[in-house]
Amino acid sequence: MGAAGVLRERLRGTRQALRHRDLARLLLVWGVWITADWALLITVSLLALDASGPAAVGLVGAVRVLPAALLSAPASVLTDRWSRSRLLAAVYAGSSVLAGLLVWCAVTDAGLPALLVVVAAGSALSAAVRPTLQAMVPTLVTSPTDLIAANAGFATLEALGTVVGPGLCAALLGVLGPPGVLGVLVVLLGVAAVVAATIRTPFVPARRVPGSTRDAWLAPLLGFRVLARPGLRPAVSLFLGQTVMRGLLNVFVVLVATSVVGGSESLAGRLFIAMGLGGLVGAVVAMGLGPRRGSRWIALGIVLWGLPVVAIGIWPQAGPASASLALLGFGNALLDVSGYTLVNRLVPDHLAGRAWGAFNALAAAVVALGSLLAPPLVAALGLGGAMVLTGAVLALAPVLTWRRLSRLDALAGGRTEDVELLRRVPLFAALSLVGVERLARSAQVRRVDPGTDVVRQGEPAAEFYVLASGAAVVVRDGREVRRLGAGEAFGEIALLEPGPRTATVTTLTPARLLVLDRDGFVGAVTGHRPTDDLARARLASLHAADEERGPDAVEEPPLP
Repeated sequence: MGAAGVLRERLRGTRQALRHRDLARLLLVWGVWITADWALLITVSLLALDASGPAAVGLVGAVRVLPAALLSAPASVLTDRWSRSRLLAAVYAGSSVLAGLLVWCAVTDAGLPALLVVVAAGSALSAAVRPTLQAMVPTLVTSPTDLIAANAGFATLEALGTVVGPGLCAALLGVLGPPGVLGVLVVLLGVAAVVAATIRTPFVPARRVPGSTRDAWLAPLLGFRVLARPGLRPAVSLFLGQTVMRGLLNVFVVLVATSVVGGSESLAGRLFIAMGLGGLVGAVVAMGLGPRRGSRWIALGIVLWGLPVVAIGIWPQAGPASASLALLGFGNALLDVSGYTLVNRLVPDHLAGRAWGAFNALAAAVVALGSLLAPPLVAALGLGGAMVLTGAVLALAPVLTWRRLSRLDALAGGRTEDVELLRRVPLFAALSLVGVERLARSAQVRRVDPGTDVVRQGEPAAEFYVLASGAAVVVRDGREVRRLGAGEAFGEIALLEPGPRTATVTTLTPARLLVLDRDGFVGAVTGHRPTDDLARARLASLHAADEERGPDAVEEPPLP
């Protein structure tokens, strides 16, 4: 099959993935959020300008960002411990109410203090939106290819929102004024809240294991620990570098539009729209990406964030700047789709909310850092010099980190033989391929000699085991109750019903074991409704079999 045929196949698969009812609803509420966010930014800025002048616009802009940035990591704990669809519905409903309060502020000329209080409350409430949405996506797909399709859908809607949101706001302002725009947002957010409440995913809050890290008072910081894992560091570092550039670019574009090109503030708006249109094209193209070369697309996306900035610094004219920002938007879509897909495959589902909360908190912080760095850089190097330097550094970053970045594709998929082994374990039969890959990636391989007690009755439980090869015997109270062969698993009882080991498992032959730690195993099983049901049935079956089996009734699989 040629390249065109492969692209058609992948686009066909994308359309099928996006027909999933719950995924489509999630995409819908995301599209509403992005559109409303842009319309709200413009409308609230106008209200602030009318209330207290230009300085108030900057103050409102800061208040819209800072509470969400500060609360993103703590709020994301709710994403992992509550029903995600209900949490999302509650946030949208609360945002609708706050939009109603903004209508009151606009109609009564309540003044800047009242406006700031409502905007700050909205920012705090929104802290859980992105972590929750990003954590829900992998639970609604079955394969890495579908995950790419879903992330491409999100990137498409984000690009559309950057164009539709300001355009819709401009059209409504001319007819209804700020109160009318805000009234429309009340309705949109309210409808989105109802839609969010109807989304169904297999996710359920994982059971808390006594003594596990999820019960520690540092739970909100677990997301930062996940992002700091060696496998995630290269991708997260590049993302943060790109996010610093986003903060720099917010300042650079305004300066290019107003100072160098001889344009105006309206030109800055048109330049950002060009970036949005490029992102729309990039998102459509990204729908045809495959899951095996995500690191290459991440690298290309970063390069396409850096080189256009260099080009604008060298040639700061309206036409070339628009073309460069469109190319940057194209690269941004490739980066978001491939990068978010890779991170989603690497992050365990029971920690996904906190990981994305930590990521969004870091992103907000480094955007602010970029915005603060831009003025002194321009003062020291000139606008062109600052853009060339920062753009070149970012474009070179993937080259300097390529050795580590290129390993992520294999890491995300897990070892093929381990993935296949875990897919054959009945306990994991209901997990999607993405879920099994997550487990395989976290599993450790252990080789043991014959006669080794892998677990001992009465000892504390910390791990779950799958026999990749070899055979073992299960002994309870000195009586042999079962024999295990390749592909069979053990250790789940003491993990899912917290307590000491209920039996001793001893190897009969040299054995290769796949080992899952307690938190990862319990999170994967009890955090996925169908798998949790299978586990409960499995435990009941084991208890019943052990009670009924006599001392001479031993299952003996053939030895390898």
